[in-house]
Amino acid sequence: MSLSAITFLYPAMLAGLMVLPIVWLLIRSAPRAPKNVIFPAARLLRGLKSQRRDIQRAPIWQTILRCLILTLLIIAAARPVMNRNDFARNEGALLIIADNGWESAANWSQYRVALQQIANQARFDLRTIYVAHTAPEAAGASTWKLPELVGPVSPHDTENLIDRLHPRPWNSDYAALSDLISENPEMNNAIGSILWLTDNMDGPGKSALATDLQDIAPITVISPTRTDRIAITSLTRSRTGMVVSIAHDRNENPRTINLLARGERGSVLLRHTAELAANSDQSEIAIFLPSDIANAIQAVGVEGIESAATMYQTGARWQQRRVGVIVSSGDSPGVLSDQYFFLDRAISPYADVTYAPLGQLLDRKVDILVATGPISGLGSQFEALERWVNDGGMLVRFAGDSSTDIGNEFLPVTLRLGNRDFGGSMSWEKPKRLLDFPDNSPFYGIAIPGDITVNRQLLAEPDPDILSKTWARLTDGTPLITSATRNSGRIVLFHVTPWADWSNLPMSGLFVELWQKILPLASPSNNSDAELSTSLPPQAILDGFGQTHQPDAVILPVRAPLPSPNPRHPPGIYGENGQAVALNLGPSLGNIANTVNWPSGVSVRQITRHDQVDLAALCLLGALLLLLCDALILLAIHHVTLRRNRRSNAFTSILMVIGIAGMTSAILMGSSGSSHAASLQEAALQPRLAYLKTGVAPVDRLSQAGMTGLTEYLRRRSAADLNTVDGIDPETDELSFYPLIYWPLVDGQAAFSERARERLNRYLNNGGMILIDSRDREVQPARLRRLLAGLEVPLLDRAPGDHILFRSFYLLDHAYGRFSAPLWLDARPNQRLDGVASVLFGGNDWASAWMIPEGRDEIRSEDIAPRQREMAVRFGINLVMYALTGSYKGDQVHLPAILERLGR
Repeated sequence: MSLSAITFLYPAMLAGLMVLPIVWLLIRSAPRAPKNVIFPAARLLRGLKSQRRDIQRAPIWQTILRCLILTLLIIAAARPVMNRNDFARNEGALLIIADNGWESAANWSQYRVALQQIANQARFDLRTIYVAHTAPEAAGASTWKLPELVGPVSPHDTENLIDRLHPRPWNSDYAALSDLISENPEMNNAIGSILWLTDNMDGPGKSALATDLQDIAPITVISPTRTDRIAITSLTRSRTGMVVSIAHDRNENPRTINLLARGERGSVLLRHTAELAANSDQSEIAIFLPSDIANAIQAVGVEGIESAATMYQTGARWQQRRVGVIVSSGDSPGVLSDQYFFLDRAISPYADVTYAPLGQLLDRKVDILVATGPISGLGSQFEALERWVNDGGMLVRFAGDSSTDIGNEFLPVTLRLGNRDFGGSMSWEKPKRLLDFPDNSPFYGIAIPGDITVNRQLLAEPDPDILSKTWARLTDGTPLITSATRNSGRIVLFHVTPWADWSNLPMSGLFVELWQKILPLASPSNNSDAELSTSLPPQAILDGFGQTHQPDAVILPVRAPLPSPNPRHPPGIYGENGQAVALNLGPSLGNIANTVNWPSGVSVRQITRHDQVDLAALCLLGALLLLLCDALILLAIHHVTLRRNRRSNAFTSILMVIGIAGMTSAILMGSSGSSHAASLQEAALQPRLAYLKTGVAPVDRLSQAGMTGLTEYLRRRSAADLNTVDGIDPETDELSFYPLIYWPLVDGQAAFSERARERLNRYLNNGGMILIDSRDREVQPARLRRLLAGLEVPLLDRAPGDHILFRSFYLLDHAYGRFSAPLWLDARPNQRLDGVASVLFGGNDWASAWMIPEGRDEIRSEDIAPRQREMAVRFGINLVMYALTGSYKGDQVHLPAILERLGR
């Protein structure tokens, strides 16, 4: 039964309203209590009147007031709820399927709201909950599988599960979830309703899973209000900058997005406004920018959509190469423009090309050297060129004219003397064409036009390893392009000239495509994907929100061919320095524009942000206030004194006030549930971090997000599995159960009461630890003493670089946060507390750096570079470990291991 947005959980109780007319009549018909007046008997005749008087009845205001009180009590018994979310109407347990694949990250804040609403409804309905995930997790030594189903759990425990649930940067596995659910018949028999939090994007096995679930219980799909399905599928260099390829869902109208290009340490290099094409699922966005800025780009993302699919990293091969063409010092510009016209046209749009003698090019430290015919100036620069190639340079050589020998040095293969002619007046052979490129060639897969012919070539000796060195060959099997490594470098030989006298290859578009494949192979990484036989260890990986962090032990190295992102190989950067390879999520995704076709009978509804409000407590509170008014009015009318016989009318009302106040308090305490700090017993059994509430809502939200993020990082990287974060007030809450309390300072902060100061001092004297954060880089201890007058703040000194805090887990040298201001702590810590500092003070805004952004989170910080955030997380983990273990890492038994890691 519903009245607009109000729902009654027990509507039968409203039948009590039918007795209101009877109560009205009873109150109106009952005479008022007679007055008890003390007077002599003689006064009985004085003032006697003969007319008859009617019996006095209860005043009308009292009748209305008490009927209203009774009405509110009856309504409270019916348990009214405003904005009730009736996700599931059937009896039995709830099965919540939380879609936590990559597509959920952009709308994760809405999913969190829906999960909280479902938990609240289950609390009202007294129902248990089962929870299932769709994204697999790492399992075993090198595999992965879906997490086990969780349940049955209470709504309160479900809220703890919600805090630990995060989107993953890979695809969901719906087929595996269907098998997992079918393997739990006991759960299937207990389930009365299934709630599936997902969007309308199709995926392998998604509709089949819905069909299988319909045999168990009715399904309700809960989807977000906004479904921006966007993924960056490729990032390529162009003549004028770069081209971003974006896959997205179809829309009748064009949409505008902002692309962010980030450089080293996450600094924003470019913000470009782009338009997604209407009625299409693909958009190509050309961005014009100088080559030096393009070279500095480390990643490109979509502003406002936090997802691994909208973050595309570049890796080492993205930087535009510097190409030096070796020429003689006496060559004129006219000769250069004629000889190297086709070569320049193929290379210059994608690289910085310089024409100079060999010595000058080596001094400029170019990535690729190009030589046609003999290498000019090789005699005096032989050793320098050999050293340059061995250190990772790439030398690309071409044949010269027919009268010139290119020499025997710096060649990938051994050449026969002379040239081989096709189709000339002295040859019976016709011009040769190209065969398809072999598998070991970086050109593999490129289509070869049928009009490309070769009239003359340098012929290679048939060495045993000639096939492994051949990148391109003619129809008779002879090599056209060969390559060989030399230490860290590479030498490539085109067996034709770079102009059109030996072949029409330099005139074709294929020549341009070949150079587009050759350029990325140069330093800093001169191996093709096909030759990445060594394992590349992970260096920095992305989470579901596209945020970078350090890999943990379950992440494995990658080998070629690069795998699709999975729990063992999430998106990120693998390999070091010149071997850095970017594994991105976007290229591995299918058609994200496809919409799922739900089976008939599946109910679909959208997430709303209307929170359920229990109106029973408000009704009881209203009845309490009206009853209090009734008692006060009676006291005023009758001038009741403290004598018992003169306060009987009001005394009953006062007792009712006390009774209803107790009922109201009980309901208010029960309905607040998870919003209050944990009970003392729960806090003692389940350690957790805490923050001091300031009363400033934005600061408190930021503190909660920061400490929650730090708790999650601890869970991912260490054995510390802490419970959800508490916001505490030293005036009312017990502090001794929290190993670390984060205290953000705010302007105009009110002084603590005497009781709060006593609690804080007792907490510090008994081993507690408080991190005080001014959040503005100002870290002078004198300011702290002014703000914390009345607290027993010890003498503070700057933390030395070799403090135990900086090696309790990671080896650090600074208290990194959003800023990098110094950290102050106890100058002379109490040895009774194992020499552990109890007060730490800084201004690095640690909460902003520790928080994990969720989708379109309103409090995320865009100005923190990924590297700075990572170092701040490491400091946070060190801080918690220091609070939990004290000076454990100060023991000399750890000194050899620490010195070994430091390289001393």
